[in-house]
Amino acid sequence: MKRILISHKNVLTCAAVKIDGELEAVYSSREDDPRLVGNIYKGRVQNFLPGMRAAFIDIGRDKNVFLQTKAAQKFYIGQSVLLQIEKDAVGTKGARATLNISLAGRLAIFLPNLNYVGVSSKIRGAERDRLHDLAKKIRPAGAGIIVRTAAEGCDETALLEDLAALQKLWAHIVERNSKRKSPALLYSDNDLIEKLLRDEFTPDTEIVVDSLKIYRRLEKLVPAEKISLHEGTAQIFEAFGVAQDIATVDKRELPLPSGGQIVFDKTEALTAVDVNTGKFVGRDDFDETILKTNLEAAELILRQLKLRDVGGIVIVDFIDMVGDAHKNILMHFLRTKAALDRNKTKIVDMTPLGLVEITRHSRE
Repeated sequence: MKRILISHKNVLTCAAVKIDGELEAVYSSREDDPRLVGNIYKGRVQNFLPGMRAAFIDIGRDKNVFLQTKAAQKFYIGQSVLLQIEKDAVGTKGARATLNISLAGRLAIFLPNLNYVGVSSKIRGAERDRLHDLAKKIRPAGAGIIVRTAAEGCDETALLEDLAALQKLWAHIVERNSKRKSPALLYSDNDLIEKLLRDEFTPDTEIVVDSLKIYRRLEKLVPAEKISLHEGTAQIFEAFGVAQDIATVDKRELPLPSGGQIVFDKTEALTAVDVNTGKFVGRDDFDETILKTNLEAAELILRQLKLRDVGGIVIVDFIDMVGDAHKNILMHFLRTKAALDRNKTKIVDMTPLGLVEITRHSRE
């Protein structure tokens, strides 16, 4: 069974998704610090560096956003540009934007400016072929469509309805773009409740919320029997046994069952994870001790990447292993576990220095 737990306190809204009793995903949103990813802006070019294939765009916030351009693309200062934020600002770097707009629905992602047809990698076999053919059939000329995992088993009518809603949204954005002066926000994709209903809600989902305000809002969006108001004395996440797991998401250091630990450090370019044995030295075979610690770390790291929704490049410094046999065991374990992630996660390779390279697509 799938259950979505939503807690709202002051300006912070948090949500936890449990599937068959296990915490699957954590979401959060602050009203005083909204994220930009997914937002669509009419921006104004502030600077264009053709040698670096880069443009810096004013979207009406403190920092300009960075836009990677192609060799043939030319921009001029003051030009209006329709773009979408694909990565939030990190450290001294401003947010990153793209010209390839995408609008996500429950069953499909609409790409108004990209001639492309795709199907979620989680859907395989004959169903994948069926949905790919269906997407090609209904795709608007000159535009693209990606069929999402939730579309597995759906019929043409359902997919068409989802696509029609996205096309209507795009038409509204285009209209606003024609009427507004740059810089201007044309569309925001940061409403947490809408995201949860779009990406997580299914017919077998139960929603429990501790906020009457959010409960009243959900009453208008989902069947009444699917939502309930948490009124117990215990905090909602404690009552449903996920408070401890959620607390790990913000910690830099996490202990391993055997006594070792992993350490997360996020930089502007990548996420680095270090594995330490700590006080755990084993009782017999030192090499077996290292393998056991690395396997424990691998499982915890992949789980944390999912819960923290880490995207991009991840470099893991596992404890050095001497023999190839143990290295192969670790890499096989990582690839097997990574295949279970709902978001595309690739175990690239182990470098000559023993660092494991991982890439992961975030929910955004």
